[in-house]
Amino acid sequence: MPAKTHQKELTFACDPRHLVDIRAAVQSMWSDRGLAERDGRLVTLAVDEALASIIDHARGTNRQGDIKISIDLDETRFRAVIDDFTNHCDSSGMMENELRAHLENERKHQMGIFLMREVMDEVNYTYRKGFQNELTLVKFV
Repeated sequence: MPAKTHQKELTFACDPRHLVDIRAAVQSMWSDRGLAERDGRLVTLAVDEALASIIDHARGTNRQGDIKISIDLDETRFRAVIDDFTNHCDSSGMMENELRAHLENERKHQMGIFLMREVMDEVNYTYRKGFQNELTLVKFV
């Protein structure tokens, strides 16, 4: 008998007001399967941190666009694929003070990356120039 896979796909504007809905969707999928509550909270936190970082970075550089998250959970793993269509920040035209501010902002996100790597079993990032950023988070259950 094939494993039952629970899937959700959500697309939303680059706005932090949508994070509450994403957190609820992840937590609901996790708890509906009867998996460990603590692990569910940690996975929800990692997904929330990834999305908050994307939104913060995009808003800080005045970029517009949508974010799509595809979530699936089966008998062996939870996977979230986050596609960020807000375009990558091109630092080539920045003045020195703008570049310093950008790098300082990046340092703030290093703790979020650390958290994601601690909670999740796999964290993979892909950038396709002019198209999108894709972040995949996997947790084996």
